[in-house]
Amino acid sequence: MVILQSTKYKVNEIFSSHQGEGFNVGREVVFIRLSGCNLSCNFCDTNHKSFTEMSVEDILKKVNEYNLNSVIITGGEPLIYNLFHLLFMLKAKRYWIAIESNGSYCFDKIIEFTDYITISPKSSKVKNVSDEVRVVNNNLNIDTLLDIEKNCIAKHYFLSPLEHNNQFNYLDTIKLLGMVNRVSNKNWHLSLQMHKIIGIE
Repeated sequence: MVILQSTKYKVNEIFSSHQGEGFNVGREVVFIRLSGCNLSCNFCDTNHKSFTEMSVEDILKKVNEYNLNSVIITGGEPLIYNLFHLLFMLKAKRYWIAIESNGSYCFDKIIEFTDYITISPKSSKVKNVSDEVRVVNNNLNIDTLLDIEKNCIAKHYFLSPLEHNNQFNYLDTIKLLGMVNRVSNKNWHLSLQMHKIIGIE
């Protein structure tokens, strides 16, 4: 018998929407956005000062209200928390579970409870294995992308434009994408934040 200890999570928001980025774009999911991160990126779109402390039972109750079968746990950086209890209970209820992380933490202890892992490395030194690598083009160069693909093993690689003051660096991102695909042995794809483009959360 598995005995799980009660854990509190700082939850920024829980809401339903369609995944707007990467391989699973268009999938209808419940997002569990956790506050807090081990990094401090100037383009982060999470307000880490805004959160409600919630137990696993509180989170499950809220998630169940949406009557969907897919969940994405994101942040911030969700792996600053011990996610075992939450993932165990979600998997017991047969949810499809994805995690979005910056890749600086190891997934070994929770991999059996997840169906899809996306990492968005903020440094070319990050080493990890995931289903998807999604990199934000924060004034990157081709050498950085090549280092990331060497260190981060994944099935899918995406490059996303950076948003600043409601403007996106689309042209620079497409140019960089073309450059890396000329020399890389991976297939890099463009990932647009479709939820922002079409005006949904």
